[in-house]
Amino acid sequence: MLKNKYHLYGDELTQLPAHLQYGKHMFQRIKAQKNKLAFINAETGETLSYEELTQKVVDIALSLTRLGIKKGDVVGVCSEKNLDFIATKLAIACAGATICPTDVSSGRANIIHRLKLANPKLMFCSAYGYDTHKESFSEIPGLNQFIVYGDKAREGATLFKDFLTEHAAVEDFQPVPVTAEDPVCILYSSGTTGLPKGIPLTNKSFLMWMESIINRNIFNDKKVLTTREWYYSYGLSFTLSCIAAGSTIVYCPSGDTPSFLDAIQACKVNVIQLAPATLTEMVNSPLIDQRDLNSTELIVSASTLCHGELIIAAKSKFPNLHKVCQLYGMSEVGGLASDQNAPKGIKYGSVGVVGPGLEVKVVDLETRVPLGPKQRGELCVKNIAYTPKYLTVTGSPTNHIDDDGFFITGDIVYYDEDGYIFWVDRIKELIKFDSYQVAPAELEAVLQQHPAVREAGVAGAPHPKYGEAPTALVVLKQGATVSAEELVKYVDGQVSHRMRLAGGVRFVKQLPRNSADKLDRKALKLLL
Repeated sequence: MLKNKYHLYGDELTQLPAHLQYGKHMFQRIKAQKNKLAFINAETGETLSYEELTQKVVDIALSLTRLGIKKGDVVGVCSEKNLDFIATKLAIACAGATICPTDVSSGRANIIHRLKLANPKLMFCSAYGYDTHKESFSEIPGLNQFIVYGDKAREGATLFKDFLTEHAAVEDFQPVPVTAEDPVCILYSSGTTGLPKGIPLTNKSFLMWMESIINRNIFNDKKVLTTREWYYSYGLSFTLSCIAAGSTIVYCPSGDTPSFLDAIQACKVNVIQLAPATLTEMVNSPLIDQRDLNSTELIVSASTLCHGELIIAAKSKFPNLHKVCQLYGMSEVGGLASDQNAPKGIKYGSVGVVGPGLEVKVVDLETRVPLGPKQRGELCVKNIAYTPKYLTVTGSPTNHIDDDGFFITGDIVYYDEDGYIFWVDRIKELIKFDSYQVAPAELEAVLQQHPAVREAGVAGAPHPKYGEAPTALVVLKQGATVSAEELVKYVDGQVSHRMRLAGGVRFVKQLPRNSADKLDRKALKLLL
C-alpha cells in the first residue's frame, strides 16, 4: 500500500514494552533511578528520592490489596499536590486497579456526576478534599473507604500512615498482571457542550502518552517545575512522563506566581511546565527581575496557544531560555503534536509536528475529504492510544470514530508544507457570523499581538441580522491606553473582512477562566 499524500505521519520507531502494562513499566523505570532525587516541595524543602518513591509504591500497592482492591476496581484521588500523590497513582496501577483523579476544587454537582461515572470503591483525599466533599462522597454507591493524607484524624476515614500496614522489599514485588486493553486511568472531558464524559484510557494508551509527551533524552536529569495540578490530564501525564525519564519534579502547593519564581531560583529549575496564562503572569510580575532565572533552558506550554509576542517576552526575562515548546493534545488521544523534535525548530503560531505513532488527516467539514497544506479543516487522528469508548450518564455510544478508524477531534487546524500544524479553534466554539464561520481563537491571537493588549477573549454576541457578531473582551496591559475603535481597526487590517470584530471591543479587568486556566467561554459569552 502507498501512503496517502494528504496524511501526515509521525515517527514510527516508537518502542513500547512487550508486556504493555503501564504500572509494571513505570515500576521498572523508577526502580532503575535508585537514589536520584524524584520530588522537591519547593515551599517546605521536603524531598523524596526515587528509592523512597519506589518503596512507597510497593507498600501502598500491597496495602490496597489487603483492603480488597483488585483488577477492575476504581480508586479515586482527591487531593492537592503532596509527596505521596504520585506514589499513590503509580501504586493503584501496580495493584491492577484503575486510577480516577478528582478535581479537589470541583463543586458538589460536578464531583457527584464524575464519580458516579467512574464508581470508585476507595478514595485517597487531602484533609481539605475530604472535609469539602465528604457529603458529596456519600452520594456515590459503594464508596465507603477513605484514606486521608496528613496527621489529623477525620471521622469516617483512615489516616494514610495507618493505612500503610504492608511492607515488602522492592526486589520481591511484582505488579498485578493486566492486559493492554484494561483501563488504567479515567479522565474527563471538559463538559463545555453538556455534562462531562468519562474517558477510560487503557494501559497501551498511557504507555503511548508517555512516548508522545516528552523526549526522554531532553528531560533526563533535569529539574522540572510543574505548575499544573496533578488531577488534570496535562499536569498528570506530563509529570508521570518526566518521572519515567528520570527528572526531578519541583512543585509548589500554593500554586501562585511568587512561589513559582522563588522555586526556579532556589531549586535551579531547568524546565518549566505551564499554560500560557501562567507564563503571562510570570513575565508581567514585578518580582521576575529580582530573581536569578539563569538555570531555565526550556519552557513547555500547553492548554492554549502560546503566541509569538509572549515567547519573545519570556526570552527577555529568562536569560538562558533556548525554547518555548508547544504541546498539543487531548485527554481522549494523548499527545498529538509538539515542536520538541521539529526538524525546522519553532514556528510561531504552530503547535509543532505530528507526534510519534500517529497518522493524521485534515478533512473538509462538509465533504470529509482529506485536504492539502494550508487548507483549514477538522483534525482526525489514528493511533493505538485513543479512547475506545466514553463513560456517559445514559451509557449510549458516542460517534467519535469515522469510517476509516480515525478519531474525530472537533479541532479546526491546517498544516504547512513542512508538516507543522496550526491550531485554529474548536468546531463548537465557531461563531456563526452572516454566512461565515468565524474562529474566536484567530481573532484573539491577532488582538494579543497589539502592544497595548495583555489578553483577549472573543465570543459571539446575539445580532438581529447576522445571527452572532464577533465581540472582543480585552484586558489591557498596566498603564496602556487604546480605544475600542483603534483595536477594531487594527484587527480589520490583519484579517479578512468577514472575520472582523463586528460586535466591537469591550474592556474588562480580567477574563473568566476555568480551573484548568483555559478561557471559560460560557462565562465569557454571559458577559456580553
